[in-house]
Amino acid sequence: MKVVVIGAGGQLGTDLCRTSGNRELVPINHAQLCVEDGAAVKALLERERPNVVINTAAYHRVDDCEKDPTPAFLVNAIGARNLALACRQVGAALVHISTDYVFGLDRLRKTPYLEEEAPAPVNAYGASKAAGEFLVRAYLNEHFIVRTAALYGTAGASGKGGNFVETML
Repeated sequence: MKVVVIGAGGQLGTDLCRTSGNRELVPINHAQLCVEDGAAVKALLERERPNVVINTAAYHRVDDCEKDPTPAFLVNAIGARNLALACRQVGAALVHISTDYVFGLDRLRKTPYLEEEAPAPVNAYGASKAAGEFLVRAYLNEHFIVRTAALYGTAGASGKGGNFVETML
C-alpha cells in the first residue's frame, strides 16, 4: 500500500515516517509542497498515485493565530480542502490530523466531548482546524479525522522550539 505523508518534516510526520515499516511510504515536507497550493497538491498526488494520504501538515502557532489567523486558515482549512479534492481525483483515502482545540468554547463543561458533537472552537487555531475538518468531510467520502492533543515525540515541533512536554517544563 502506497502512503504519502504530508508534513513529514514536522513533529508528528517525522516520528510517523521514522517508525513506519511501510516500504512504499513517501514523505513530503513543507519545502517540497505547500498544501495551500491546490495545483501543486493535485500534481503531487497524480504523480505518486497513493492509496492513502496522511495529512500531518499544520500551522499550529496558537498565539500567532490569534494575531493573524490567515496563515492558519490557508494551511489548516484550504490545505485540507486541496488534499481532499486531490485524493478524490486519484481515489486515495485521506487521514486528516486535527486537534482537540476544535472543542473547548464551553469552559465550564466537565464531561468529555463525543466525536459526533458539533465543534465549538476555543480560538482561531481551533476554528481553522474545524474548518479543515468540515472541508474534508464535504469533499471526500474516504476520510478519517484524528483529533490529537498535546503531541510529544523525538522530533519536537518545528517553529515552536520543541514539543508540548518540553514547552510545559
